[in-house]
Parts: sequence; C-alpha cells; structure tokens
Amino acid sequence: MSIPVRPVPFPDAPIADAGTQAIVENGWRKAARARGYDLVDRWENPPFPGLLFRNGTSVVATDVVQSTAGANPFTAGSLTAEYVAAGGDVHASFVAIRLPRSMPNIVLVNARRGALHQANIGMGSRQMMRLEGSYDSAFTLYCPIGHERIAADIFTPDLMQVFMDSLPGGDIELFDEWMFVYEEEGRFTSADALNRVERVGLRVQDEIVRRDFASLHEDPVPEQTSSTGATMGGPQFAVVLAFCAVAATLVGVWGFGAY
Repeated sequence: MSIPVRPVPFPDAPIADAGTQAIVENGWRKAARARGYDLVDRWENPPFPGLLFRNGTSVVATDVVQSTAGANPFTAGSLTAEYVAAGGDVHASFVAIRLPRSMPNIVLVNARRGALHQANIGMGSRQMMRLEGSYDSAFTLYCPIGHERIAADIFTPDLMQVFMDSLPGGDIELFDEWMFVYEEEGRFTSADALNRVERVGLRVQDEIVRRDFASLHEDPVPEQTSSTGATMGGPQFAVVLAFCAVAATLVGVWGFGAY
C-alpha cells in the first residue's frame, strides 16, 4: 500500500562554519547524510500539531533529520521551547511520524516523568484507560471518550514493547495524521539512535496500515467509565450481557426445581 507523504517543508538550512563543523557532524547526522535524509541545523517554530509544539512559545528544533521515504516518513531532532505552565524552558528530543490516516488525540504519558511532565501539559477532558500487561505501570494512557477501541487496537503489547526497547523514556501522542514521541534531551546524537527511530517508525506504519479501524468511520459513542478510569465497551460488554442472561436462566431453573 502506498502511503501518502506530505512532509512539512524545511526552511533553508544555514551553512555550518569551520568552528562548528565537528559538532554538527556527529554520528546522528553522518548516518542521516549517508542514507540520503534531509538535515537542518536550526528550525524555528516548526508547524507540527503535537502537544509540545502547539503549547510552547519560541519553539526551536535543532539537529533535525527528515525522511521522506514512502514507507517510513518521519522527522526527528532536538527541541527547546518555553511553557508558561512549566515556568520556563523545556529541552527534549522528538520524533514526528507521518501516518497514512487521521487518528483521535490519544496520549501515553511515561511514568518516568518525561517531556510532557516537564512542560506541565494537562490532558484536558481525556479519560484514563488501562494498558494490557505490565505496561500499565510504565505509562498512563489518556483517550477521548468513545475512541477506546482504537487506542486498544493500536497500543498492543507488541507495539508497546517496541517503544520500551527503542525509545524507553518517551511520551507518545497520536494527533490527526501524526504520531509523536517526546524523548529526553540529547537522545539523538548517534547512528544507533537513528536506527532506533527508523525501527519505531516502520513498526508504527505497519500497525496503522494493516488495521481496518472500522470504528474511525463511526460516530464516537461515550462508554461507561469506572472510578479507576478503566473502560468497558464493544465485545466486552456483549460478553457481560450474555453471561447475565445465562445466569438469569439458571437461577430460574434452580428456583423452579426448589418448588
């Protein structure tokens, strides 16, 4: 399947002088250049829609690498911005992965108190959901009401393990046609870091492309939420109804026999 790519255009990249050349050409940039990726030293106010971009002021991305390959379009680099709620600047690394379809605004906040915690960005009206397995202790998942099934379909244990192995300190956000990973400052300086970004991007594309996501074409229906934030809906609810019906029938039979 061909993935439509509409990369955010880079500004004209400044030419590094001899005094900074050794710093600019780190392993991260050398690997990107060898693979034919686009590079830029400094990018002011990049027009990405993610939380760290749209909530900050004086946003500057540096040491940025962009892949426009049809199978794995992404932009990654370092980020500095000012956040009123944080009382100052926040420094982070980021990956912006272009998706083949629009998604609801789902956010996974890392328990290690990463970039979103540092920027003190709230989750608004999103509800909390539980992740499968041990990932519930590593992340808190925030999902718009009515889109729980999509969140569960995307953030499977297999995909969560890819994030844990490749970008373990990252917060993750879905927004429209983008997935963002917000990592700790200074994470992207080596060829190995670029390998990990590529690995995550390819796996995300695979998860999004091969799933139907039929519920994306339906109007979101609010589902009951318990006091702990766990949700129940769709097939789970149907199983509960069937169990209750069988239980009621058995009670009726036992009650009849008692007389």
